[in-house]
Amino acid sequence: MGKRGPKPQFTDVACPNKGCKLYGLTGQGNVTGNGTYISRGEKTRRYRCHACGKAFCNHTGTFYHDLRKDDKTIDLALKMSMKGMSVQAIADVLEVQPASVKRWLSRAAEQCDKVNDTMMKNVDVSKVEMDELWVIIQKNIPTNEKL
Repeated sequence: MGKRGPKPQFTDVACPNKGCKLYGLTGQGNVTGNGTYISRGEKTRRYRCHACGKAFCNHTGTFYHDLRKDDKTIDLALKMSMKGMSVQAIADVLEVQPASVKRWLSRAAEQCDKVNDTMMKNVDVSKVEMDELWVIIQKNIPTNEKL
């Protein structure tokens, strides 16, 4: 039989709700596990903040939040775009719709700082150069086709 008492606390998880008094603070004891579910073929943990009562998951506040494709496919599409492949070529290789690729690239351009933190590890490129790269990617998406 299982151990009774409070569920283990997740000390490395912070509440993503900007209206919460413990927003962004880890190790406060306010976040507990709230189950799991399968999303995009992988197990995703749900959490609950007891300070504000909001529920959230692993992907809340990340670049991948509310995207249906798996992280590896989206990362591959972004890498192909950085290598100069067209949206149509990326869509053909990954067997997805070009509109999906455009949406991923637009989202990456909007959130380039988050993407840079996750994808550009151990790369000797200045922040200015990365910002210029994302501007180029944003310009390559025709204005009438932006989502």
